[in-house]
Amino acid sequence: MSVPVCSVVIPTRDCLKYLPTALATIDLQFCDSLEVVVIDDGSSDGTAEWLAQRPKTPFDLKVIRTEGVGPAAARNRALHISRGELVAFLDADDAWMPGKLARQIEFHREHPDVGLSFTDYIHVNPDGKSLGTCFEFWRCDWTAASNGEFVLLTDAESRLLATNLVGTSTVVARKSVLEAVGGFSLACRSAEDWDLWLRLAAVAPVGFSSALTTTYLMRPGSETASRARRLSSMRGIIERYETRSDKRMAKALRIANARIAVAEAEHAREDGNYPLAASAHLKAMSFAPEWRICRSMASDLIGGARAIMKRAIGTQ
Repeated sequence: MSVPVCSVVIPTRDCLKYLPTALATIDLQFCDSLEVVVIDDGSSDGTAEWLAQRPKTPFDLKVIRTEGVGPAAARNRALHISRGELVAFLDADDAWMPGKLARQIEFHREHPDVGLSFTDYIHVNPDGKSLGTCFEFWRCDWTAASNGEFVLLTDAESRLLATNLVGTSTVVARKSVLEAVGGFSLACRSAEDWDLWLRLAAVAPVGFSSALTTTYLMRPGSETASRARRLSSMRGIIERYETRSDKRMAKALRIANARIAVAEAEHAREDGNYPLAASAHLKAMSFAPEWRICRSMASDLIGGARAIMKRAIGTQ
């Protein structure tokens, strides 16, 4: 059996509503030698039956079953049996745009030392409405250097620490490098993707493109929606960089701390806890002062004052 040029890893759990679309987009990648590994992690929505009856595909499709082990362990299981020199990740509720994978594989062929590459992606809600792109949201000045092409990312580890903008479904990585760093960490309760990209960036060059290649579904109940758990894990990840003394990493650490504090503020605001939100924004300002953070903190203070006035009026 010939060795596939790339193995596509798709973990899924009760995503039958979206999985057919994800698999259909693989047909549009213009790649002759692909292996697709679907890990059905304890689905109860008919996923196993649908996969068993699915018509023959132009790619080699493998299906393995796990019982609720979670995304990190499920992806590691797929990595263990995958045969491609490259591994592409695609979540069951995301979708690739035509030709995405072919362009990325070609970049890795031209740069065999690159351990990881990623692209920009667009967020959509369940109705298909655009919620903006990842690179636009984070406003990183270095992303414009790509101009839609794949280029090498300088100071990759510090830049990816400062801004967690790598979407898992955009990633292609070299399997040998993934194995060298041990794959996804099972010690992380969340944010295991960011943890892995940082460990890859520490040992191998990284490439990226500002091209939009993937649609990323934002839906209630998804892993990303578990914000409190993810923020706690991110705090744990950046702790290991606190002893790094070089200036680039120290600056990246400050920015990372500020971004996490902003996310904590947003979480508190969603819960209606304006004092806690203002406190978190103040913490973010101490790490990396920005007018945007200052405006958000002022909004929290106003929101808190309004809430106090509303309660006061209600008690009269």
